Order: sequence, then structure tokens, then C-alpha cells
Amino acid sequence: MKKILSIILVAVLAISLSNCKGFLDKEPTDSVVAENALATLEDAGVAVNGMYTLLKYYTVFGNYMIQMGDLRADLLVPSEGNYIVYSYDYDPSQNSYFSLWRNFYTTITRANAIIKNIDVLEVPAEKQSIKNDYLGQAYAVRAFCYFNIAKLYGRPYKVDSGASLGAVLITEPVSPSEARIPRSSVADTYKQIEEDIATALPLLSKSKNTGHFNYWAARFLQAKVALYKGDNETAYTASKDVINNGPYSLIPRSDYLASWAKVGNDESIFEGLVNLQSAIDGDNGFGGSFYYSMWFGYTNCGASIVPTKHWRDLFALTPNDIRGQWIAYDDPISGEGKHTGEYWLKKFIGNTGFTAFLNNPRYMRLAEAYLIAAEAGMNSGKSDAASLLLQVAQRADPDVTSIAATMDNIDIQRQKELIGEGDRFFDLMRRNGTYVKNDPHNPFSTVLKWSDDRVMLPISADERIIYPELEQNPGYKQ
Repeated sequence: MKKILSIILVAVLAISLSNCKGFLDKEPTDSVVAENALATLEDAGVAVNGMYTLLKYYTVFGNYMIQMGDLRADLLVPSEGNYIVYSYDYDPSQNSYFSLWRNFYTTITRANAIIKNIDVLEVPAEKQSIKNDYLGQAYAVRAFCYFNIAKLYGRPYKVDSGASLGAVLITEPVSPSEARIPRSSVADTYKQIEEDIATALPLLSKSKNTGHFNYWAARFLQAKVALYKGDNETAYTASKDVINNGPYSLIPRSDYLASWAKVGNDESIFEGLVNLQSAIDGDNGFGGSFYYSMWFGYTNCGASIVPTKHWRDLFALTPNDIRGQWIAYDDPISGEGKHTGEYWLKKFIGNTGFTAFLNNPRYMRLAEAYLIAAEAGMNSGKSDAASLLLQVAQRADPDVTSIAATMDNIDIQRQKELIGEGDRFFDLMRRNGTYVKNDPHNPFSTVLKWSDDRVMLPISADERIIYPELEQNPGYKQ
């Protein structure tokens, strides 16, 4: 067991300074500094950059998290074959699908190492704000990881007020198997998330910092966590703060489609910065990424996931909605595609137009802040809920001159706006959504409710070999 742990910890805390450009870097590198190597603020900057590395890869937001959010719901469907994720055919032995647990905890371990060791650094007064920002980022990243663990492995908070099993809460730089503590409840997991965000906010910079957490990304996270928990006042206040005071703006309709090729566009609050080499290596782009699977525009692309008829039908009565232009047709005779005769999603067009396979995962966008504020405002009786919703709807479709703040209208805008960004399944479940999955592309059909055991992923067999005391989720073999 100690040998296994040593391998894990070496991978987590490997020392590498060769790619460091300085502590003021704005782009995360793939370097990670060991906890005992935080001798300078520059070392801390490299460690902070490395903390973000796994999040952008195909094993987290570059693929698996989008599958868990969209392929489990009713917006995307396999065009051929039978995906385990699509049909909820989970088995703890299918470890490749459930590396999410390990990768989030690796990131948490990195954050914990920074939190524990950065305080001992002595820095000049003029650099104290940089040190504070690094510490704030570590707390915010930890909160972000715990939120995603709760979404994946726990029941929705409002099912039972968070009484079900949640995360293993660790605040020291050790792995769950080394900590040897039981899983906490979802409620306690949310409490830890809220405490980490509260600690992070006064430390974080308010300047734009696309590939990192800043104050506004932490406020966005605070709003989203509160929405999932049913705390509408906090969700409304935090999201309105991002909208009114953050350095972001909704992209005009004329620039909207092209904006998906721009890294760190005006609407991007927090995204994973994927470099070309990591994409070539399969970390995010090309064959390893979800975007590859959705793309039909070249003969050598994945072409295995398509938007459902349900999603395409949302645009039937709104022909001027610019998001409908994401629906592309792969002509079976002409053109450069796969010639499948399929309708596919031409949303993720690639960074800088280089390749459709190389896309930054978008974790937080201003449009969603508007939708969070509209929903939380509607739930708490705020007078501007309809106006907030209108700004997203009208940006896409100038024919929309008014819109009522109803859950149906908010839900439609979320479906249209956020497809392929990993939210739909969690949206349905957090709101006690019950839906029938039945698309012409796939014979699999089911009705899923928020209390269903299949809403939660199983803990993988690999994790439980290392850490047999780790409680398995109900409905799965032990």
C-alpha cells in the first residue's frame, strides 16, 4: 500500500521548474512544485499553475465531465453504438469512466499543499497581494473540486437536504486513502465548499485571469452552489455582483458564433487553457476530447455524438435564434465531412480557428451568470428576473422583445445556450426533474428521477482496492 501511495504522491507533487516563465504568468503550465519546494513566490506561482492542469484534460472537463452533464441527459446522443454513460450502465470495475474521483482529489491535494505551505513565505509588502491571490486560488480550486465531487457522487442536495453520502473532506495534503476518513454528507460537503469560497473571496484579485480563479469566478461559483442548494438570495446576489461589477460583457449577436474560437473572450470568466502540444498528446484535443467526438466537419474527425431531436426541435419556432446555426448537416454526398447524413453540433469551432478539436473547456461564462440570476430572482420574487432572462434570449434572437420569467422559459434558454458545456443532467436533477430518455438514434429508453441511484456514480473498484473502507454508493455492488 505504501508503494502505491508513494507513486500517487510523486505524480501529484513532482518537481518541475523547467517550464516556469515567472510568477506573473497568466497561462497555467503543466508544472507542479512539491510542497517542500515552495521556497519562493516564484515556486508558489508554478505550483498554482500546476494545480489547474488536470481539470482541462479529457479525464475531467476535456471529456468526462461533459459526458456526465450532457450525454446522461436529453441534449446529446451517440450517433452509433451504446455508450455506458448514455445508458447509465455503470459498473465499479469500469475504472476508465470513473477516474474523475481520483483526478479531483489529486487537484485537491495540490491545493492543500499550497494552502499549508504558502503562509510561511516571506514576501515584500508590494508582493503581498500576489501571495494572497495564490492562496485564494487554492481555496477556490478546492471548493470547485468538492462541488463537482458532490454533483457526481452524491444525491442532489434538495432530495434530502444533503443527508446522503458526499465527499471525503480532506484539508491536508494527503490522498483519501492515506487520510483514512469516511465520506461526509452532501450537506457537510456543501458547508466546506461555502467556507472555502468565503475564505477565498477577500484574498483573490478582481483582475481578469481567464485560466485561473479570480474574485469573479469565486463569486460565480458561490452563486451556482447556492442555486443547487436552493439558497436563492445568495445565488441572486452573487450572480448579480458578477454581472454588474465584473470586467465581463455579453458578446454581441454579430460576434457570438465566432467568439467560440477566441481564448478568453469578453464573456469568459474561467476556462481551461489548453495548449497545442497537450492536445496533440491527447490530453484534451484530437481523439481524446469530447469536442473531437462531436465534430463532423472533416473526414478524420470523431463523428460519434450528435444533438438530439429534442434539442433541434427547440429552434423550430425561432428561426432567427443564432444558436440554431450550430445545427450543421453532414451531407452524404458533397462537402468535406464524414458524409453520414447526420445533423451535428457546430458549436466548438476550435481555439483561434486552428482546429475544431482544440477547444478550451468553458467552466464559467457570463451568460450563465445571467441565467442563474434570472432563476434565483424568479424564485425569490425579484423584479428584474425577466429582464435578466431577456438579455440572454434577445442576444441570440432579436425577434424576442419580451419574455416571462418562468421555469420553462429559463430551462429552454439554458438548454439552448449551454449545450455541450456539461450542465443539463445536473440542471434536471437539482430541480427534481423527471424525464424520459428516448431518442431515435438510440434504442435505450428510461425514465430517471432525482432519487434514482443511477444519478450518482459508483466509487471505482480501483479506489476501493487502495481504500477498502471507502463507502460505496447505494445501488452498486460493494
